[in-house]
Amino acid sequence: MSKYISFLLILFLAACIAALFLSFIIFKIIYPSSKESKTTKTSDILGLKDIFTKEKQPLKFLFFGDIMLDRHVKDKIKQNGFNYLLSNFNLPVEWQNPDVMMANLEGAVTLGGKHYPPEISIDFSFDPKDVARLKDYGFNFFSLANNHILDQGQRGFSETQKNLADLKFDYAGCPDRQVNECSLKIKEINGTKIGLLAYSMVYGVLDEGKMLAQIKEAKEKTDLTIVNIHWGVEYEQKSKQNQQILAHKIIDAGADIILGGHPHVVQEIEIYENKPIFYSLGNFIFDQYFSQATQEGLSVGISVSDNRMEITLLPIKSKGSQVGLMAGSDKQSFLNWLANSSNVLTEYKEQTKQGVITISE
Repeated sequence: MSKYISFLLILFLAACIAALFLSFIIFKIIYPSSKESKTTKTSDILGLKDIFTKEKQPLKFLFFGDIMLDRHVKDKIKQNGFNYLLSNFNLPVEWQNPDVMMANLEGAVTLGGKHYPPEISIDFSFDPKDVARLKDYGFNFFSLANNHILDQGQRGFSETQKNLADLKFDYAGCPDRQVNECSLKIKEINGTKIGLLAYSMVYGVLDEGKMLAQIKEAKEKTDLTIVNIHWGVEYEQKSKQNQQILAHKIIDAGADIILGGHPHVVQEIEIYENKPIFYSLGNFIFDQYFSQATQEGLSVGISVSDNRMEITLLPIKSKGSQVGLMAGSDKQSFLNWLANSSNVLTEYKEQTKQGVITISE
């Protein structure tokens, strides 16, 4: 009997020692020593280290030239439906859901697309129902700074702002030559503040000092500053010296990207201080059927991370206001022309011919 009791005592003691040892191991895992805690954290044990240290996904922007939904384009919509315009427009998968998809809206958005006095020779107005369809294709931001936004007067401009807001579109831009609060929109995307500014200088010179001051102020408030500007001479495929001088001032003031429009044809690229300048993206949806150049455009996809900007060039062709991406030899010929026309280093010329430009800090 005494032997049996002794056996039970030994077994009990062994169990106690094992329990103490196991408790010590668990304690060390949960509460490591100060020396160990410098290299082994609870988050590492739980497998969360990669989540905490994972870099932010790049921001993606897709930019287009001029959109005009009146005149002969409106006739095409009435005859064939809105989808006719974009039924052949198929973006690459990687550009189908950018954070910002932006174009210049070349006219007012009024109730039912009404035209208001005074009548002028070239007079654009768009029905909100037609503009709303652009959302189906991913558009979410418009520049309003151009020479046609006042075609329906101040009433038309005010209606445009209201109608776009009701349709849940973002926008920036005041009428031609004006610099004001409407010139700037700040968006926050995944914790990054983006300043989008839009200006127009078609019928004269805008207040350059006021514009540059606004860009500087926007730069101080944002992480990335993008300027859309309506300028230049219609149908000329080379920018003017005054545009180039002003573009450099805009970059010096803090802009990271410049996107131009108004000439209705594509103009050259420049990379100044490691920042891209697209002097004109040409037409996107328009009815200028009288030349090949006015039926070509350039869409620009820009992916931005902390120290890197990757630019994807997507040339566009149009026939009867029906747009599609260029492919094959048409695309290559266009990219070759763009590279040879552009004021960029040889390295960037070769990248332009390949359709992708990489700019690193």
